Amino acid sequence: MRIAIAGIHNEASTFSMHRADTDFFELTRGAELVEHYDLENRIGADTVAGVEWVPLLRATSGASGPVLASANDAFEAEIIDGLRAAGPLDGIYLDMHGAVAVEGRDDAEELFLARVREVVGPDVVISASMDTHGNLSRALAETLDLVAVHRHAPHIDLLETRDRAIVNLIEVLHRGNKPAKAHVRVPVLYPGERTSTVVEPGASVFGNLVPAIERHGVLDAGLAIGFAWADEARCAAGVVVTGWDAAAVEACALEIAQSYWDARAEFVIVTDHFGPWSEAVDFVLAGAPSPVWVSDAGDNVTAGGSGDLTYALTESLANAELLDCGRTLLFTGITDGASLDAAITAGVGATREFSIGAGTDARYAPPVEGEWTVGSLVEGAPGEGTVGALLTRGTVSVIVQRERTAFVWPDDPGFPPGVIKDLAFVDPGGYDVVVVKNGYLFPSQVAAAASAFMAITPGGTDLDVHRLAFERVERPLYPLDLDFDADLSVSLLRP
Repeated sequence: MRIAIAGIHNEASTFSMHRADTDFFELTRGAELVEHYDLENRIGADTVAGVEWVPLLRATSGASGPVLASANDAFEAEIIDGLRAAGPLDGIYLDMHGAVAVEGRDDAEELFLARVREVVGPDVVISASMDTHGNLSRALAETLDLVAVHRHAPHIDLLETRDRAIVNLIEVLHRGNKPAKAHVRVPVLYPGERTSTVVEPGASVFGNLVPAIERHGVLDAGLAIGFAWADEARCAAGVVVTGWDAAAVEACALEIAQSYWDARAEFVIVTDHFGPWSEAVDFVLAGAPSPVWVSDAGDNVTAGGSGDLTYALTESLANAELLDCGRTLLFTGITDGASLDAAITAGVGATREFSIGAGTDARYAPPVEGEWTVGSLVEGAPGEGTVGALLTRGTVSVIVQRERTAFVWPDDPGFPPGVIKDLAFVDPGGYDVVVVKNGYLFPSQVAAAASAFMAITPGGTDLDVHRLAFERVERPLYPLDLDFDADLSVSLLRP
């Protein structure tokens, strides 16, 4: 059997000022693409025996603002041309996300899938893996034959989800007929910071997926919560179930959708302490155990934030009580290549005037002007060069970096090896307060924190959804709308 491999993997906030061009993506092709998945070792030589892989293009990136149309179209064209040139295919595996947003265009992934289907015809089996924080729309479900969705957030099962999509594809190809599918749109749109699977009710709702699959005897079941920082009609939670018995597929899909809808009011911010930045400061001043890890959630680079917002830093530098309380503060991951270059030129130990941050997004605070001392330069992995600089002023330190990356330990289990590039990591062990540009804390951050606070700050990934200018999502939609009855109609999509 011949199986093509391709994909465009990205999540993009339409409320972010950042834009993703071609060079923002990592491109993998040919033999290197097959080697990347390491399928013989991961899913077994017997499983892949007899499979001829047809590797095309995998374009993948971290979260961003909208992808430029020129970049997206270039990736699509290469994949479509590759499919046309590939000759007869039995299946396609697509490495997707579910939340790609293209500047000036809605439903980018659905349109891409439609082009793929048009080229390969109705008989080729298409299987995709996707993120829990993507949009499992009806149009997407209609075009795909199989879809495997993460079951954990943070996504410690990223590789397992990908493996499952490929194993299911091979199983269906051996069987020789396509499964039935059931889709349910659930009118809820929550961010991941409210739906983590490490706490309730997410632990139970998502933890029930495998038992539901076994109870109903279906092939697979996926629940995606939708992407909360994109303003498109497709943005909502969705359920897709596949299997060989249509009645079982429908029943399983309705059970999962109903469980998510019934728990909607129980989903809360997944930290014990959250609120506006002023309350984060009060939490620190009240003696929260050190180190205190604070999420600058409105500029979450793992969800598409610009990475250079200075709101939290500006508010902190203006707070004399915070600066005089004796606690040291580290602001991590401010994307600012110009300040990094200036620090490199000045050298370690030099004190210079800097203008930090707000180069992409100055909507909430301007660049931070003033004198800072270059405490150290941060070297990246081999070949990356100098990726960051530690700047200090009194009790406050800032890491400026060239790329938009999360500040986590290099071996954080929430990020498979090789995913984080140009990580400007400085040991945070000597600081009392560590501010990070992500939402919920990742495993290595949780392990390091004695206490934590989720700061609901403004930005492209604002957790206060009522401050975001939603105009095109399909209403009613919880929690934008509260008092309505959900239509949880099951659509049976036959092969």
